[in-house]
Amino acid sequence: MTSTPPAPMPSAQTPGSRGPRPFAAPLTGVRTSVELLLGLSFLVAVSFGGYGAAVGQVSVVAQLGALVFLVTLTCALVSWFRPADREPSDR
Repeated sequence: MTSTPPAPMPSAQTPGSRGPRPFAAPLTGVRTSVELLLGLSFLVAVSFGGYGAAVGQVSVVAQLGALVFLVTLTCALVSWFRPADREPSDR
């Protein structure tokens, strides 16, 4: 019987594997402001909407707060997911 040599041990860093990717987009002043406005507009929309529902009247402040919330939510989501679009393809 012929013995076969043992299989090489896999190294910790193979050419096809990558380590964790560092966070590429630093927190800027504009991005921080958008995220703070997102939270504030949510609180305004919910609180004034609840008050308007309790008294039985439509609250214009709640409607404006909801509009600002939707716009800032869109901006925040775009800024959160934009770095994923900039990765080079693995082709």
